[in-house]
Amino acid sequence: MIDFSCKRDILILNPDGTYSPMDEPFFQAEEIAPNTWKILSSGDFSYLVAGDKEAVAIDTGYGAGNIREFLQTLTDRPVRNVINTHHHFDHTANNSYFEKAYMHPHAFDYATIPYASFEGIHFPRDYEFVAVFDGDTYDLGSRTLEFFWIGDHTPDGIAILDRKERILFIGDELMPMGKVLKVPLPVFHGYLEKLMAHRHEFDCMFAGGGELDADYLDRYYACAKEILKGNYGEPFEPVPMKRRDLPPGPNGELVYDRRMPRPGDGGAGKDTPKGKLYGLEFGGVGIVYDCNRLQE
Repeated sequence: MIDFSCKRDILILNPDGTYSPMDEPFFQAEEIAPNTWKILSSGDFSYLVAGDKEAVAIDTGYGAGNIREFLQTLTDRPVRNVINTHHHFDHTANNSYFEKAYMHPHAFDYATIPYASFEGIHFPRDYEFVAVFDGDTYDLGSRTLEFFWIGDHTPDGIAILDRKERILFIGDELMPMGKVLKVPLPVFHGYLEKLMAHRHEFDCMFAGGGELDADYLDRYYACAKEILKGNYGEPFEPVPMKRRDLPPGPNGELVYDRRMPRPGDGGAGKDTPKGKLYGLEFGGVGIVYDCNRLQE
């Protein structure tokens, strides 16, 4: 068991407005499709996908408690392994509860590296790392997951296609609030083309933030194509992301939100984009990109 006791005096604000001590296990599960669950612990959502012979976790959050034991209460199929959509700590913190963690090899050096708000807690990295590549599959028994490398949010980002239930698990690579690209726009467009080739095979997407309409993929693809056609948009001035401190708890305790990034942790928003930045809003989404890298 990962020991959170040094954080006992910190409170977590729950979705219903109540507080829980940071070291208190918290799990909520919602069945989103047959033999498929979305799990709230702390940090981004995790998922559980079960087939005829086994079940596998997708991401592990960064909350207290043995998430593998909790997932096993949802299914009678054995839960042994996890698939990580990318290396960020809110997706990989609890990997050590599992026998194997499947991820893109670019994630190996960075998975389960704690954020600042977890100082003083030891998160083991002694689980078995298993590399997955573009086109690899994971057989659950009468249900097969296929992996697609789409590394922009992080260089190791993957999407996971579940053809049986027509779901694409997308990690943090697509979000409703727009994209600030880390890769050149043509590379990102290539990632989208890869997924669009399978667009007829899924009806919904589930991300770290929860359910996302599948047509967001269509919108981002249309926006990227529009830029490549010459509609560059407008110059973009980045604004550093600021984390909001929550008011103290009933007895003056430090409070973190169960779902939101924490001040000082950095994470995905800590990098200020560089280059000649332009942004285009088109079709209900926005893309910010480096105009100097349009030929890469």
